[in-house]
This record gives sequence, structure tokens and C-alpha cells, in this order.
Amino acid sequence: MRNPFLNFYRVLDAQELLDIAFRRAMKSSASVSSNAPIIIKAKKKESKRIKVAIEELIDRILKIIKMVPIIEDLPEFYRELASLIIDTDKLRLTLGKLNGILPVLSKLERDYIGRLRRIEEPKEGDRLRREVFGRVSSIIRKQSENLEYLNSIRGRLRGIPSIDYSKPCVVCAGAPNVGKSSIVKQISTKKNIEVQEYPFTTKKLILGHINIKRRFDTIQIQIMDSPGILDRPISDRNNIEKQAILALRLISDLIIFVFDPTPACGYNLDSQINLFNEVQEKFIQRENIDIIIVFNKKDLASESEISHLQERLGIGSDNYILTNALNGDNLDEIYAQLKKQFAEDYKEL
Repeated sequence: MRNPFLNFYRVLDAQELLDIAFRRAMKSSASVSSNAPIIIKAKKKESKRIKVAIEELIDRILKIIKMVPIIEDLPEFYRELASLIIDTDKLRLTLGKLNGILPVLSKLERDYIGRLRRIEEPKEGDRLRREVFGRVSSIIRKQSENLEYLNSIRGRLRGIPSIDYSKPCVVCAGAPNVGKSSIVKQISTKKNIEVQEYPFTTKKLILGHINIKRRFDTIQIQIMDSPGILDRPISDRNNIEKQAILALRLISDLIIFVFDPTPACGYNLDSQINLFNEVQEKFIQRENIDIIIVFNKKDLASESEISHLQERLGIGSDNYILTNALNGDNLDEIYAQLKKQFAEDYKEL
């Protein structure tokens, strides 16, 4: 599904909205006979200006409101992910405040056009138009903070990946700094992933694709780079970690769990194994999701460190893939496993 927030474009600030509305209003012209009395011309001209300005503002504010999808109507993945990225209650409140000024603007338009019909001097029309423009300006400027807030969150929401529910999705998970991003970068189409030597470089879900060749065609699967997860209770995990949990829970068809057997990542084996056991219990066993176990950083890991991790997990040498994600060593084995997993029975919906 296409990211529902992709149409959430830049929001004009209060002054920009007013400038556009008033400029168009002053350029507008009313249809009136050249032989009509001056007072009639004044009424028509100023009524037209008021109508154009207010209706331009109403139209643009409505477009702003409609750019943002209704959170409650979104699929579960997008709904929950949005709530982790931003304060969705504040978003609803902000849109509600913008929506609340629309009837106020409409009432101003009706009131002042009614007053214009009763003027007896042409200069009264100019005065009333200036008066209503002043009141409209005050109303719009009071929304400055709300307009700025929408602009401050739009980039984060537009950055949510577009998930194709008809294609399998592989989620790469593990503790911070174990090499998840390097693996996804190496084996997928997503080459602009930032890779650093310090933890928590990945702060959001990043989606790439892998093209798997079959005998007569090529299929595509999705692969998700997820933020690192710490070994701690869910109540203590921050919203960045919860994005990874969300991906595991809602969109994973297979999990690549990455270990670092060395002390290089900054997280000891106990914490990594505890995290693995949690993932195994909650997703692999309970949700029946398949897994590929990867021991990364083979260039740094000693034989004893690799053997120790293998013994702690109680698995044989055929149950994991030993890789060096930075230079791509043995990543073809991950590709082969994915091909075996998805190429045989995969049918695109």
C-alpha cells in the first residue's frame, strides 16, 4: 500500500495564506454595468473582494485538512506507526482547530456582504472591506502555531515506507550496531542507508527490495531495516525501538536476526540472546514466522567467540550464516536462503 501520508505537502504559513488570498481578492473584478451608479459599483466591487478572499482561505484550509488522512481509517501498521512517530492526538486537535475557523470565516463573509448592501457612501465599502480583512487576518494569524506544527511533522510522516501487502516482507532485527543496515544495504536495492560505527544510527524503518531470479522470471520481495532493540521490558523501550517491534509483529513474513559475537557492538551476548529469545517466543513460535540466524562481523570474531555463541544458542553450524556485511562476505548465502524460502511457492497476488 502506498504511504497514505505522501500527499501531505508543505503547508503555507499564516502570512503566505493571507498574501495569496488578499492579492487575488484585490485583482478580482465584479460584473457590473459601466453605467451603474458609483454606489452600486462600490457595493459590487467590495463584495466581490470579500467573497474571493474568504473563499480562497476556506478552500486552502480545507485542502490542508484533507491532505492528512484520518488516522482511525488507516491500516493497523500505518496507524500504529504514525502514533509512534508523532503525537496523533495533537494532530487531530490541530486539524480540529483549523476546521473550527471555517464557519467563523463563512459567517464573516455573510455578515459583511450584508452590511455592504446597506452602505450609502462609496467610501464606506472600502472601509468595511478593510475592516473584514483585518478581522480575517487576526483569525488566520492565531493559527500560525498550528500551521507550523503541521509542517514540523509532515517530513516524518512522508518518510514512512510504502508496504506492498502482496509481496513478502523480510525484517532484519537485532540489537543496535550489529550490522543490520549493512546487510540490507548490501543485498537490497536500498543503497543510501547510513552506516556508522556507533549504535542507533537507524532511527526509523527503511524499506529496500530484493529481486530473486527464478527459471523464467524474477520476483521481488521487500526487506526492512529496523532500528536496534535493547534487552529491556516493552514499557521501557522508546518509540524508535517500538517501530522495530511493530514491523516484526505486523508485516514480517521472515525475520533475519543478526548477532554480533564480538564486544564490538557494545551489547554483550546475554542481552543479545535474551532479545533473540523474546523474538523467538513472540514471533517465531507464536506467529509461526520463519527465521534466518546471522552471525555478523566474521572479520572481527574469533573462533572461540563464534563457537561460544553457537553453544549458547544450542544450534549447529548449519543453522546460522557467518557473514561480514561490510564487504559482502557470505551474504550470497542469505540470498540463497531467501530464494529457497520464497521463489518456489511465491505467487504474486
